[in-house]
Amino acid sequence: MSTKLFGMQWVDDVLVLTLDTPGNQFNIFSHEAAVQLLDILAGVDKERVRALVIRSAKPGSFINGVGLMMAGTAQAPEDIPRMTETVTRAYRAVREFPAPTIAAIRGNCYGCGVEFSLHCDYRVAARTYETHFYMTEIAEYLFIPAFGSTQDLPRLIGLENATDALLWGERWSAPEAVRRGLVDACFDDADFDGSVMRFVDALLECGGGKRRQTSAAARLPVAVDFEALTRARIASLPPAYQPVYTECFELMLHAARRGRPAEARDYAMEVEACGRSVVNPIAKAALSIFFVRRLALHHSLREHELSPLTHVVIDAEDARLASLAEDLRTRRVRGLAVDVAPQQPPPGVPVVHVTRYAPEGGPLPEGTVSLAPELVAGPLRQVSDVVLYAPLLEAGLPVVEVRAAEGRPPEEARTVFALLHRAGFHPVMSRATEAPVLHALLGAYLGPLVAHVLQGGEAGDALATVRAFGFVRSPAELIRNLPRPELALALVAHLPASAPVERIQEALEALATADALGAHGSVPLADAVLISLLGFATRALAERTLGHPTVVDVLARELIDFPLGYGSLCRYLTRERAARLLTSDEVRALLPLGPVQALDAFIAKGRDFYPQARPAAARAPAVETQPAVAAALPPVEAIPATEPRPSPRALNV
Repeated sequence: MSTKLFGMQWVDDVLVLTLDTPGNQFNIFSHEAAVQLLDILAGVDKERVRALVIRSAKPGSFINGVGLMMAGTAQAPEDIPRMTETVTRAYRAVREFPAPTIAAIRGNCYGCGVEFSLHCDYRVAARTYETHFYMTEIAEYLFIPAFGSTQDLPRLIGLENATDALLWGERWSAPEAVRRGLVDACFDDADFDGSVMRFVDALLECGGGKRRQTSAAARLPVAVDFEALTRARIASLPPAYQPVYTECFELMLHAARRGRPAEARDYAMEVEACGRSVVNPIAKAALSIFFVRRLALHHSLREHELSPLTHVVIDAEDARLASLAEDLRTRRVRGLAVDVAPQQPPPGVPVVHVTRYAPEGGPLPEGTVSLAPELVAGPLRQVSDVVLYAPLLEAGLPVVEVRAAEGRPPEEARTVFALLHRAGFHPVMSRATEAPVLHALLGAYLGPLVAHVLQGGEAGDALATVRAFGFVRSPAELIRNLPRPELALALVAHLPASAPVERIQEALEALATADALGAHGSVPLADAVLISLLGFATRALAERTLGHPTVVDVLARELIDFPLGYGSLCRYLTRERAARLLTSDEVRALLPLGPVQALDAFIAKGRDFYPQARPAAARAPAVETQPAVAAALPPVEAIPATEPRPSPRALNV
C-alpha cells in the first residue's frame, strides 16, 4: 500500500492540499505524488470547491527534485517523454482545475517547484530566506527544463526576467519574485497560513477566478538589443555549454513571440529539447555535484547535536559588519534574531557575538566570533573561539572559511557553520593553522596563469585556456574583486621562481583587464592549472586542512567555479587522468616544485580521491575505499577513459 503524500483539509469551501514527503527534509514531486494528486483532483466534488490551495508541510521546502531524479536515470532522449508523462498530466490537471488554484510557497522553490507553481493561477510566498526561487536545471545541471518553464515564464514575467531566471540562474527572494511578477504577494512567516487564507477570502470576495498567465512585467517592451546581448553572452561561455544555452534561449524566444497561449506542441518542443540535453555527457557529469554537496554538508556537521542558536549580536561600528547585519536581517533566517551591539538578547538564550577580526587587539572574550571580510596578508591568527574569513563577501561570492580555535570544542564552529549554511552562505570547515585555505586554492588556480604572463605569455590566452576548459566565471572577476598587493603576496609561494611583488601585481592587472574572445588557449597551461589544483587537493587532504574530498570539491566549485561538465575537481582528477597530463618542460616551467612532486606521487603510489568502477583486468592496486561516497555518487561520464589529447599547441576559443 502506497504512503499517503497529500493531506486534505476543507476550510469552508476551500480545499487545502498539503504535500509531505515522508522521511525527507525536501518535498519530492515523484511519480507516486503525481498519481495521488491526479486521483484527488479527479475524485473531489468540483461543484463544492471554490478555491484550491496547495502548500507544503515542510517549512524549508515547497517542491523539489523530480527533474534531478529524471535526469539521473534517463539513458536516451526518447526516455524523457515517457518519464515526464505522469507528472506533466498532474501539473496540467492543476492548471485546468475549474476553481482558482493558489500555490502557497513556504520554503525553497527550485526547478520543478517553480514550474509547478506556474500551473497555478496565483502564487503567494513566505517572507523568509528559505523561501527563494531558483531554476536549477541550466545553472546547476546543464539540461533544459521539461515541465513548461521555457514556454510559461516568458509570457508570465517577460523575456528579460525569464532569461535571468532560466539561463543565468538568478535566485530570487520572495519580495524580488513579487517585483519580477512571478509571485502575487508575500507574507510574514509568523502568520503565513492565516495570511494565505485571508488572500483567498479576498480573492473570492472580489470575484477573482481563473486567469491568463501574464503579468505587468510581461507587457513591458523588450530592449531592442536584448537578443543580441544575450547571444553574445552565450558566445562567451565555454564552447561545450553553448548549445544547451542557445536551444533554451530559442525556446523562450518562441514563447515570447507567439501571439497565443502555449499549446501541446509548444510543450512537446521543450520536452524533446530536454531529452537531447539531459543525456549529454556534460549534463550527466554535472549531476554529481548535487550528491557531492550533500555529502560535504554531512561530513562538515557530522550529525552532532548542535545548540539551537537563536540570536546573533553584531558589532556594527565597522561598516563591513554593519553591512553583514543588514544582509542577515534581509535574508530573514527562520528562528534567528539579529541584534546590533550594544543591544543584547534576553538572558539565557543561545547567542553568538560577531566582531571585526583585529589580531593586533589580542584575544577576544569567550563566545566571540571574529570576521575578516578582507584579504589578509600572511597567516590568519586565531584571536577568537571561531574565526570567519570571507574576502569576497562584498563581491557577491559568499564563501566563508570557518576555523575553530585550537582546543575549543568543534561543535562551536559547526554551530556557526550551520547558521551560515541556513542563511545561504557557502561555509567550509577548515583546520588550517596558518595561511587561510582559501589562499591556497586561489594560489593554485591563479599561480600558473600569473606565471604564464610573467614569462611573456598573453593574458588573453590565459583566460581563454580556462574558458575552453569549462570555467564559466573568468579568473579576471576574482582578481578585480581582490586587493592586488595582498593577492600578489598570497601568490608568491605558487610561482615557479621568485619575482618582485610589483611584477606579480602587473601580471594580475593584465589578467584583470584582458579579453578571452579571439584568444587561443594553451594545453600546457591547462595541464599546469590541473596539476596545481591536484597539488592543492592532495596537500589539503594529507594535512587534514580540509577533511574530505567532497569538501575540497564544494570549495573548488564555489570559489573558483570548477566546471560542472567535469562533475567536480576530485572526481575528475583520477590517477588515470592525471597520468595523461603533459609533464613537458613547458608545463614544468609554469609550476613550483611542490605540485609536480604531488603529481608524481599521486600517480606512483596514490589512490583516487573516490573509488572508481573498473574492469577486473584493469583494476588498480587495492586501495581503501569510501563506501558511502561510492554509493551516492554517479559515475563520471563527461570525459571517456580513452579521451584523445588535443593538440599541444593551442585550444581554440
